[in-house]
Amino acid sequence: MPGLANIKKKRAEIAERRRLHPYTVLLCSELTLIVLYPFLATAVLGDEFFRLLAVIVFLTALYAVKGRGRITTIALILGAPAICLRLVNIVEHRELVRVPDEISGLLFLIFVTAVLVTSIVSNPSVTADTLAGAVSAYLLIGITFGLAYLTIESLLPGSFRDTVQPGKRFSPADFTFFSFVTLTTVGYGDIVPWGPHARTLAIIESVLGIMYPAVLISRLVGLHGGKREKNDS
Repeated sequence: MPGLANIKKKRAEIAERRRLHPYTVLLCSELTLIVLYPFLATAVLGDEFFRLLAVIVFLTALYAVKGRGRITTIALILGAPAICLRLVNIVEHRELVRVPDEISGLLFLIFVTAVLVTSIVSNPSVTADTLAGAVSAYLLIGITFGLAYLTIESLLPGSFRDTVQPGKRFSPADFTFFSFVTLTTVGYGDIVPWGPHARTLAIIESVLGIMYPAVLISRLVGLHGGKREKNDS
């Protein structure tokens, strides 16, 4: 029935307006992870605190895709094991759990990042939360690739090398730093991808780092131009 369908749609829209801005919440958690990085790098339990902040990012990412039907269901199926394994890894530090923790977290972040990027680029309107979503999606790309680099190093040790401190053991925060350096094509050169898989992933991320802002800006300009023409007519 059309009338019943419209009522359900209006109720969903009202519920969406009542909840906190999901993209803004996600953006705040990502910025917290990044801003606290220098304090975590020298702490005794720095890696554990960094992983705990990553759990918060996972939770806010789930919140960002809440209320989307099948997408939310898939996100929960991928996110619940990722969060549980990460918490177990933080508490018990079992080698048996470390790699499944990284792989499950990576799968979850890839899915959520793809959903967010698609939603932002295809959004027909521009709001403050949409702009926050655009930034949070960009940061989530960097965080996702950071976890991907960590996973590669765990599966293929020696895939990355430090030119300043040879033989250094890389932490999760180090790979997040390297990811954003690659995403923004800054390239300081202190951490370098040595293995073929690591280099391929770095190439993909650097291309995404160039393409995402270009596509996003062109999309926003197109929406602004269309709105201006509509108002003039």
